[in-house]
Amino acid sequence: MRVKVTSKICMTKDLGTHGNLFGGNMLAWMDEAAAIYAMQVTKMPRIVSIKFAEIVFKQPVLEDDIICFFCEKPKKGNTSVTFDIFADVNGNEVFRTACTFVALDKYGRPHNIKWENVDNKYFE
Repeated sequence: MRVKVTSKICMTKDLGTHGNLFGGNMLAWMDEAAAIYAMQVTKMPRIVSIKFAEIVFKQPVLEDDIICFFCEKPKKGNTSVTFDIFADVNGNEVFRTACTFVALDKYGRPHNIKWENVDNKYFE
C-alpha cells in the first residue's frame, strides 16, 4: 500500500547554484520522511537509517514546487524494515529508491521488532 508521508515546499533557501533544489536538501527530506514511515510501520521509537540504494534525480525541482513523499512495499526483518520511498512533484516522480531502517534499544544496539504489535494495513 502506498502511503503519503509528508510534503515540503521548495523555497529560495533550498536552491543550489543552478536554481534547482539542492540535492543535499532533498536527501535530508527523504531521510526524514523515511524515518517517519519506518517509525509508523514498526511502532519502534528508536530507529535509524542504515542503507539507501542508488538515488537518481529524474527531473529538477524548482522554487515553489511542492514535493510529496510516499513510501510503499515494506518488508519485515528481525530488527529492520526495508521499503521503497519516492517523491513526486505535480504527479511526476522526481526520485525513487529503496531504504532500510534498523530498530535500536536504549543502548543503541539492534533490537527485535515486535511485528505482532504492528498494524498490518501497511503490508499487502
